[in-house]
Amino acid sequence: MTLDILTSQYGSKKYWLSALYLGVIAFLLTLFCLELIVVSGRISPLWYSTALMTIVVFRAPAPRVPLLLLGCLIGTALANLLMIGPAVSNLKFALLNMLQALIGGMMLRALLNRNAPLNSLLDWGRYVVFAGLLAPLAGGVLALWILHVDGKATLPFFSTWVVSEIIGMLALGPVLLLWPSGKQESPIARHRVLETLFTLAVTLIASYLSLRYLPWPFTFIVVILFWCAVRLPKFEAFLLFLINSSFISFLLAFGLVNLGHEDRMLGQTGTWLPFLLVLLPSHVMALVMDAFQREKNHISENETRFRNAMEYSAIGMALVSPQGGWLQVNQSLCRTLGFPADELKKLTFQQITHPDDLESDLQQLKRLLKGEILTYTMEKRYFRKDGDIVWARLTVSMVRDTQQQPLYFISQIVDISELKQSEQVNRRLMERITLANEAGGIGVWEWNLLTGELMWDKRMHELYGLAAHEVPTYDLWMQRVHPSEQDYAALTVQEAIERRSAFHMEYRINLPDGIRYVRTEANRILSQDGQIERMLGISQDITHLRTLNDALFQEKERMAITLDSIGEAVISTNDEMRVTFMNPVAEMMTGWTQDAAAGLPISELLNITRGTTGPRLENLLLCQLPGEKTTPGLEEELVLHTADGGVFEIHYSITPLKTLTGDNIGAVMVIQDVSESRKMMKRLSYSASHDMLTRLPNRLSFEQQLKRLLSDATVHQHQHVLVFIDLDKFKAVNDTAGHAAGDALLRELGELMQHHLRSSDFLARLGGDEFGLLLPDCEVDQVRDVVHRLVTAVNQYRFMWMENVYQVGASAGMTQIDEHNCISNLVMSQADVACYSAKHAGRGQYHVYQEIQM
Repeated sequence: MTLDILTSQYGSKKYWLSALYLGVIAFLLTLFCLELIVVSGRISPLWYSTALMTIVVFRAPAPRVPLLLLGCLIGTALANLLMIGPAVSNLKFALLNMLQALIGGMMLRALLNRNAPLNSLLDWGRYVVFAGLLAPLAGGVLALWILHVDGKATLPFFSTWVVSEIIGMLALGPVLLLWPSGKQESPIARHRVLETLFTLAVTLIASYLSLRYLPWPFTFIVVILFWCAVRLPKFEAFLLFLINSSFISFLLAFGLVNLGHEDRMLGQTGTWLPFLLVLLPSHVMALVMDAFQREKNHISENETRFRNAMEYSAIGMALVSPQGGWLQVNQSLCRTLGFPADELKKLTFQQITHPDDLESDLQQLKRLLKGEILTYTMEKRYFRKDGDIVWARLTVSMVRDTQQQPLYFISQIVDISELKQSEQVNRRLMERITLANEAGGIGVWEWNLLTGELMWDKRMHELYGLAAHEVPTYDLWMQRVHPSEQDYAALTVQEAIERRSAFHMEYRINLPDGIRYVRTEANRILSQDGQIERMLGISQDITHLRTLNDALFQEKERMAITLDSIGEAVISTNDEMRVTFMNPVAEMMTGWTQDAAAGLPISELLNITRGTTGPRLENLLLCQLPGEKTTPGLEEELVLHTADGGVFEIHYSITPLKTLTGDNIGAVMVIQDVSESRKMMKRLSYSASHDMLTRLPNRLSFEQQLKRLLSDATVHQHQHVLVFIDLDKFKAVNDTAGHAAGDALLRELGELMQHHLRSSDFLARLGGDEFGLLLPDCEVDQVRDVVHRLVTAVNQYRFMWMENVYQVGASAGMTQIDEHNCISNLVMSQADVACYSAKHAGRGQYHVYQEIQM
């Protein structure tokens, strides 16, 4: 409880409670010691209060010491007041006790471990010398000086003070020092309570009997206390020493025993010197027995740990005799070798060792027996019980007796069969990697940044033009780098080291046979403190690849420039017909940028219709990859609508892209803007089929239309009408007003005649002042009025030219087209004859061919 008070982590209110507890304890201890003085009136007292305060100074945290010492001081002073009466000396004695405690406690704080203060005889010796001897001597000197003791009383007072303080410190101090800390710990183990009480009772009775009836009683008391020290643990032994000391003091004070005459020189103090000499060897014996017990426990624990470590170890362990017999084996070894423990102990390791490994193992054992080596490790093979071979890593050490004679070997056997198999697999893998590196022209290098050592493989020497015996260095490598790229290479490596990162670079090196391009990649290997320790990398000759890349780049540039320069739109797709490339013309014609169109199906990108207002083209060629080059027919007038509302008349083709093995990887679509050419074609077609003066169909168009009507009459028996129209007096206008006037007149008359015709009628200029008219799906009688109005309109038309008025007329001849005259020349001749007849009949008239025949 005392030590709990000293080390408790209470709040400020609890500090006062702790000080109060210590004050009560100090009061009781002082009262006990003073009571012995009062009762005996002659013997030197025991003094425990100083020992209590000394341990307070030593064990209590420094901030609490003043308060706790104050409690002890008050308790001691009150005990003095109670026993001696009111006097200033009561407070002086208490203060002297506190000063001595401060001296002893501070020395103990500097010399002893607060968690294990009496762990050895050396600690006890320091305690006895400094706290048990020097501090009481200092206290005695202070007492003589402060209390002004002189004369004949000096020596008795000083000796009494010192001896009583020493006995109190030796009796009570060790108990307080060894009092267990912690609220859950009991000072005496529960299973030792009865034994301690029994030993206490025996020692008290034996001490009393020795003092009462035996000569030289302290000799017998030493034996009794020795028995106590041997029987009990250290704390219980010191506790019994304290109780016996207090008990003997009690017996002496009350006169229950008599020790004989006092020493004349030391006076009453001489009575206590044998008692003091009893405590010292008892303490020594208790500490020796404690050390012996701890060593015994340590040996027992080591044996238990060794036994458990061997028996339950995951690796095979065995004790082997110098002759090779298995003395003791664990279960792991039995599982590794496949033998039961009893069978294995009947064998020697030589019997199950592979012959190829036995000799080297025996040689190592001989060196171990001679003391040349302390241990050895090797890899060897054992035969299992089932005949299989197991690879093991064997570690052997020797245990010798005190005469250095060999007792047995300790063998550790680890099954490394899987490791050996992995090594074999790794070896084969490394062979394949090495072969692959050599085949791929890859060199492997390693750079130790701590030593500066640079290691190259065979391929690296070949790559940089070094002989096999030449040692690579960083400077040599830098000399090989092209001068224009040395700064770049050095900076790249330096930044990788500073940033603790990998690096990748391509550079040129100078060799006698020319410049070589090299690609180098490296990764860093860090040490445990996070610094770069090594760099591991590869170098590869990429000269051929660089040449191909340059050629490919140039070709790509030429292609890109070509595609940008041509007038056609070019769109590339993947095998799913999704856009991968568009040239500027394609971007302009579609209204899509390449970035926006990338990945879109080409059918979604292109809005193509048949004609400007026609339906959208649903072309499967735009939805799936074609097997060969495809293109729509020229007669399909396709129109591409742009995203911004513009239109282009186009013609396109789609060509599949294939690999060397014939696999489809995409397609290329070329779109041509044919707006101008289509307009040109239309103009040419128009010119070929129309009279450019009157904008009426020409004779060729007329004949083609006539053929269709003749065919229709033959096949479907439909009837049509053919009319020839010849202008009257046109030559007079042409001669009088000029050809320009004649041309103008022909244009005006062509427009005039068109106004009197149906939309299905076909009027054409056959040449000069002759016109032809085809009226489909009708008979002559049905169109007489039409032809009459047409001729009348021409006859009545007034042509103005140069402020002059001119008037011409027209004569017309008609013929019926039916299944009976389905011949082009025939009907043309009939219409011409009818027109001729109309002219000779007076002009300005029309005639029908049948009527003329009649």
